[in-house]
Amino acid sequence: MSKEIQIGEPVFLSNMTVYPVIGEGTELQTTTLEGAFSSRRLRVLETGDVNSLEVDYDGNLDLLILQGEEIVGARQNRIFATSMVLGRGRERVPVYCAEQGRWSGNEELRPSGYMAFPSVRSIISQGKPQTQSSVWKEISRKQTTLKVRSRTRAMTESFRQKMDELEYYREFQPLPHQLGLLVFSNLRFLGLDLFANPRLFNAFLGKLLLSYGLDALEDRFNPGTGKLPSPGKIMGTLKDAPTREERIPGRGKILMGIGRLLVVRKLVKDGILLHASVFPK
Repeated sequence: MSKEIQIGEPVFLSNMTVYPVIGEGTELQTTTLEGAFSSRRLRVLETGDVNSLEVDYDGNLDLLILQGEEIVGARQNRIFATSMVLGRGRERVPVYCAEQGRWSGNEELRPSGYMAFPSVRSIISQGKPQTQSSVWKEISRKQTTLKVRSRTRAMTESFRQKMDELEYYREFQPLPHQLGLLVFSNLRFLGLDLFANPRLFNAFLGKLLLSYGLDALEDRFNPGTGKLPSPGKIMGTLKDAPTREERIPGRGKILMGIGRLLVVRKLVKDGILLHASVFPK
């Protein structure tokens, strides 16, 4: 990760404000869930446990999976509990269920193209007891607020049924050398995502805009109150927050820090920061 990181001018998309994070980044090659599936190098299999799956990957590039990315099918739709870097082979990985009302079916798991919205990612970032029930509760709350109907309370339906309204948030165009973004909604900080290089950022940008947009939809008619943390202060938290190491599957490690107001997670491999996130508690 380049040390010369700057925060660009804000871009306004209705009630959502996006601050680009710009820098040169670090060159490295990885693939994504969609890339690995499309090349038929990846299978994700049930284990019989709602909170774990087996990833069977035989590609040559490292596979980068982000916390909150969703896969659908099999017995229940899931979201990955942590970001990770996987090499060739089989790994049992932690997940959370993103569909409370179903435990049946035999079709293969596949990427949905969506990522958990920031309020859910904040919950799973903190790793508290009863996280699964908190995830279900937040998905249900969101669907009630946005008037989304889903018989199985599937998170995917929130995106599908609100896609027409979410399209406006996808109009954001990345800048050259953009590594990430800071996102606000009215007077509310939604989150920060930062990547090792612009190529990685662009690979995840579509998912991220839909994810942040779903939280922003709730705030369209709520002006909000309170004092916003500045983008510079949030970036400083990412840099200076005390962290502890969290063991994860695969080749990398997570450095995690929970402060009074913010939750920081950094995915590091061989001393290189691949991805970092900051969310409000």
